[in-house]
Amino acid sequence: MSLIKNDVPILEYDTNSMAVIMPGHSTNFHFPERAVMLFMEKEINDYAMTNECEIIGQFISITKVFPVYKTVHNGVELAICQAPLGGAASTQIMEQLIAGGVKKVIATGCCGALVADNEGDFYIPTSALRQEGTSYHYLPPSREVKLNQSAINVIEKILINHKYNYQKCKTWTTDGFYRETKEMVEYRKEEGCSVVEMECASLAACAEFRNIVFGQLLFTADSLANIESHDTRNWGNNTFALAMDLAMDAVTEV
Repeated sequence: MSLIKNDVPILEYDTNSMAVIMPGHSTNFHFPERAVMLFMEKEINDYAMTNECEIIGQFISITKVFPVYKTVHNGVELAICQAPLGGAASTQIMEQLIAGGVKKVIATGCCGALVADNEGDFYIPTSALRQEGTSYHYLPPSREVKLNQSAINVIEKILINHKYNYQKCKTWTTDGFYRETKEMVEYRKEEGCSVVEMECASLAACAEFRNIVFGQLLFTADSLANIESHDTRNWGNNTFALAMDLAMDAVTEV
């Protein structure tokens, strides 16, 4: 029997890989093997316009249409797609990319700092604490999900080659942006989380379930290091374009 039942619904898990609605059920897209998922919009639009990128697909959601662009970077063909905020929404996009043939994904976007750092500092998550819902539909219940080591190695190599400082870290993935209480922030810091965001655990779980390579490059925006005074800083806006370039470099070498 594939369905494991539990009194707590989020802990129920079905091992069956087939669902009633499967990704790609209403489309017939053919994407490159490599893709970047970017938690940004302006930078994608600017790049697509400057490089005259071809639209090779689009995902229509209730909120907006997400175009998928094709480009050649460092001599390698890849897809570029905006990732929406939140684990559930971003995982839907990943599922559609995979259904179209994508096998290697590097994502990048900003996160909140839980430790003292400078805005725009780079972090490579090696594991993600699963305090969201989506990952539990893809993997059995556990506290953390590990990220793909080959993707971690490539992202690290790119940052070293470009001489950028970085840290490997555990990230806290949460659905509750407005439920990051003082006690919870301190608790996550005590168990080793350096940053907080809303998608990494979901995407990593989906990638493991679908047997694709996934890695993520994070950079800090706001800071929760001082729980008495949330520092919004500049929300990491000066780092978005750079992170996009680094993610594109990394996915060509995975």
